[in-house]
Amino acid sequence: MHMQVIQDVQAQVDQASRGFSLSLENVLQVGFNLFRKAPAEFMVFSILGFFVFSNPVSALLLGGPVTASYFHMAHLLSHGRRIELSDYFKGFDKFGELLKLNLLIFVVVFLGLLLLVVPGIYFAVSYTFAHFFVWFFDTEPKVAIRLSRSTVSGNLAQIFLLCLVLAGINFLGILALGVGILVSMPLSFCVAYAAFDDIVGISK
Repeated sequence: MHMQVIQDVQAQVDQASRGFSLSLENVLQVGFNLFRKAPAEFMVFSILGFFVFSNPVSALLLGGPVTASYFHMAHLLSHGRRIELSDYFKGFDKFGELLKLNLLIFVVVFLGLLLLVVPGIYFAVSYTFAHFFVWFFDTEPKVAIRLSRSTVSGNLAQIFLLCLVLAGINFLGILALGVGILVSMPLSFCVAYAAFDDIVGISK
């Protein structure tokens, strides 16, 4: 069964790698609609998210499971389900694999930045979707970053623009006395979910 899932997602990735068009306006709208289905739940969880991502060490060690929890909650809402308290910690079900993924991405991106900066930025953008593959498709971290890079290669410019937009959303959240990050952070994860679902698709 797992092998069939891997084969199916590989086929989807192969198709995406040949080229895709992503409507930023559409994914922003879908992401916003997901967020507004459970704004209170997202904002409460983002208190934890803020503390995790505001420290480089905790972001490296715990950022993977927190990221997966955001995507898990967005997925629940996209299928008409409610967010429960236990869903806040759902990402920790795959703590080991997500930690390995974060460490692997950190090493590659860091080395890329040391080289000429541009390679580091390229790798960071290329691995935008890596967490999705580990969380939703149970892939190994090395496979996840390969699949993410292949997917993004189908339209690197648009994914780079998407990353800039998400960074801008969170920058505005920080400017709003810092409290705005409790809105901008979950919103950006919802938009990322909408983008991945549009490009690759998440069936389960």
